[in-house]
Amino acid sequence: MAAFGALRAVDALDDRVDAQYSAYARLSGSLDGMGRRPGTEAASATSRAVQKVVDSGIAAGDSEALETRLALWIEDTSDPVAFAALEEQTAAIGEDLSRRQARADLYALGLTGALLALLALGTLLGLRRLSGRQRALARELVHHERAGADARRMSALVETSPDLVAVLDHDSTLSYVSPSASAILGILPEHLVGRRLVDLLSAHDSATVARHLVTARGGDHDVTLRLDAGEGRLQVLTGTLADRSDDPSIEGWVLTVRDVTERHDQEDRANEHTLRDPLTGLANRQLFRDRLEHATDRLAVRQEPLAVLMCDIDDFKHVNESRGHGVGDQVLAEFGTRLQAELSPADTVARMSGDEFAVLLEGRDADGAEKIARRILTRLNEPFRFEDTAVSAHASIGIAVAPDADVTGSDLLRNADVAMAWAKDRGKATFAHYEPGLHALALERLAIRGELQHAIRDNEFVLHFQPTVDLRTETITGFEALVRWQHPTRGLLAPQAFISIAEQSGLIVELGHWVLREACFAAVGLQTALHQPTMSVNVAAQQIVQADFVDWVVAALEDSGLAPRHLVLEITESVLLDDMAGAVERLAVLRDLGVHVAIDDFGTGYSSLAYLSRLPVDILKVDKTFVDNVCDGREGASVTEAIIAMSRTMQLTTVAEGVELPEQAAWLKEAACTMGQGYLWSRPVDLARAHHLMRAGVPRQRVRAEAQPRHAAPWADDSLG
Repeated sequence: MAAFGALRAVDALDDRVDAQYSAYARLSGSLDGMGRRPGTEAASATSRAVQKVVDSGIAAGDSEALETRLALWIEDTSDPVAFAALEEQTAAIGEDLSRRQARADLYALGLTGALLALLALGTLLGLRRLSGRQRALARELVHHERAGADARRMSALVETSPDLVAVLDHDSTLSYVSPSASAILGILPEHLVGRRLVDLLSAHDSATVARHLVTARGGDHDVTLRLDAGEGRLQVLTGTLADRSDDPSIEGWVLTVRDVTERHDQEDRANEHTLRDPLTGLANRQLFRDRLEHATDRLAVRQEPLAVLMCDIDDFKHVNESRGHGVGDQVLAEFGTRLQAELSPADTVARMSGDEFAVLLEGRDADGAEKIARRILTRLNEPFRFEDTAVSAHASIGIAVAPDADVTGSDLLRNADVAMAWAKDRGKATFAHYEPGLHALALERLAIRGELQHAIRDNEFVLHFQPTVDLRTETITGFEALVRWQHPTRGLLAPQAFISIAEQSGLIVELGHWVLREACFAAVGLQTALHQPTMSVNVAAQQIVQADFVDWVVAALEDSGLAPRHLVLEITESVLLDDMAGAVERLAVLRDLGVHVAIDDFGTGYSSLAYLSRLPVDILKVDKTFVDNVCDGREGASVTEAIIAMSRTMQLTTVAEGVELPEQAAWLKEAACTMGQGYLWSRPVDLARAHHLMRAGVPRQRVRAEAQPRHAAPWADDSLG
C-alpha cells in the first residue's frame, strides 16, 4: 500500500503545471476567439496591467477567473498594441509551461521507475517469505501426518503386541493397560486400570517398583515382577520400567514386560540341579558357601551368633567296599535325612563331598550348636536299615562359632574342619569345638600325612612287642605286635602320633600289610623247641573290607613260614559293625585255616553282645577301662565279672588288657580270667628284648596306672588296629 501511495504522489507532481498549462491553453484559445484588435493608443497605459492579470491567472491556474478578467479588460481596452503584447506574452508563457511540463514529466518518470523497482523488490521478498511459509506449513503438515501415522502404527503395535504394556502414575496406579493383559495375566485390561501395581506384586517386588518410582529418573530400568498365579505358583514377568513423565502424550511411567514363567521354572530346575546334591537333595558346596558368605556379611548388622558344623561319616569307605556303592548311596541319603530331622527350616544342611556334610546354624551360639551335635550323634546311633540290610554308621562332628563380625565363611569352614579332625582323633563318633591351638595341630597333622607316605616307602617303621601272660603260671604265651615310627627328625613316635592320620588318609591299609608281614617273620624268630608263643596283630577296618584280605594273610604266613595257629588277628567291634557279613565270611575262612581271631577292646562297642554269638571268635580281650575298676568295690567289678563269665560260657579265651597292679592280677585270676597283658609284666619292647623275655620270663613290677597315658582312639594303646 505504501508503494501505491508513493506512485500516486509522483503522479500528482505535475498537477500544478497541468493547471497552469490548462489556464494558458484557455487563455490562448480565448484570445484567438475574440478576433478583435484593440487600438494601439492605450497599449502603453495598459500593458503592465495586462501582464499582471495574465501572470496571476496563469500562476494560479485559475483559467476561468483569468478569462473573465481578460474579457472585462478587452471590453475596456481596445488597444491593438496591448492585445498584441498580450498574445506575445501568452505565447512566451506557453513555451515556458512546455519546458516546465517536460521537466515535470521527466522527474515523475524517474521517481516512478524508482518506485516501481522498489515495489518489484518488495513484491519479490514478499513472495519468497510467502513461499517459505508455505514450505514450512507443508513440512509441518507432513510431520503431523507422519506423527499421526507413527502414533497409529505404534498404537497398533501396542494393541497387538504379545508383551504387556502399561502406563503408571507415580503412585503405581495403572492408567493404561494393553489388551495383552488378558492373555498374559488372565485379567481384562479394564479391570486393571485404576489399580495400583504394587498391590498386585510380591512384597519384595513391590518394594523394588516403589523404589524405582520414587528415586529413579531417566533411562530404562530392568525389572522382574512376580505375581500370585494361584495354587502356590508365582507368575514371573520381566522387562523394563521407563520414566516418560516429560512426554506430554504419556506423562507417566511405561512398563513393558513379558511372561517368562516357563523359562524361570526351567532355570529354577537347572539351578536346583546345579545347587543341589542329586543324591540327597541337600544343598551342595556351592550353595552352602553362598549362604555362609551372606550369613557372615549379616553379622556386622544383626550381631547374632553364627555356627558351622562339619560332619564326616566315620570309616564310610568300609561301607562302600564291603556293601557296595548302592548301599553306600542309601546310607548317604538316609544320613542327610536324619541331619535335616534334627534341624529347623531356617538352618542349612549340605553335602559338601563324599561322606562329608556341613550345617549352617544362624542365631546359635556354641551351646546351641553343641546341643544340635549331640542330637545328631544320638540319632545316628540307630542302625541304617534297607530291606534285609542293616548298616551302622557314626559321625565325627566339628563345631566352629564365629568369634566376631570380621570372620569369613572360609575361616568358619576351615575351623569346623579342623575341629572335626580333632573329634576323629578323640575316638570318632563324637564332637569337638574348634580352639585356636587346633589350627597349628591341623597343620602338623597335614605335615605328618605327607611324611607318612615317605615313611612307608623308606621303611621307617619298626615293631615293638608286648607279652601276654598266663595268669595262673605267669609265663609268656604270646606277644602283641605294636608299630612305632622311627622318624628321622622327631625320633621314635608312638601310634597316637600317626595311626589316626593313616586311617583317614587310607595309608593304614599299606601300613597294616607291612605290620602283618613283619610280625609273622618276628614270630618265627621267637619260636623255640620249648616255647611257641602266638603273635597278635591288630587289623584295621580298612584292611578287613578288602576283597584280597584273606590272600594277604595267607601270603604273609607262607612267606614267613609261620604256622596259622600261632597267628592271632585282633579286630575291634567297630570293624564288625561296619561290615558284619563280609567280616564274618573272611574271618571264617582264616579260622578254618587255623588262624585265631580275637575281639579287641570288648565292651566299648555299640552292640557287643548282639554280634558276639555270630562271630568266628576264639579270644575276648577285656578293655582296660573295665580292668581299672576291678579293685574299686563290688559295683566296679560287676561288669568285668559278667564279661569274663560270658566269655567262659562261650568257651572263649579271656585276655585282660592294661593290667598294672598285682591286686588287679589277683582279682582277675580269682575271677577265672585266662590271661593278662599290661605294664605289670612288661611294656612293649623291641625284638631283641622280646627274645630276652622269652628266655628269662617276665618280672613282677609294681607300676602305677598313671605311668601310661590314657588313650582316646582304638589304636592309641600302642596298637595297630
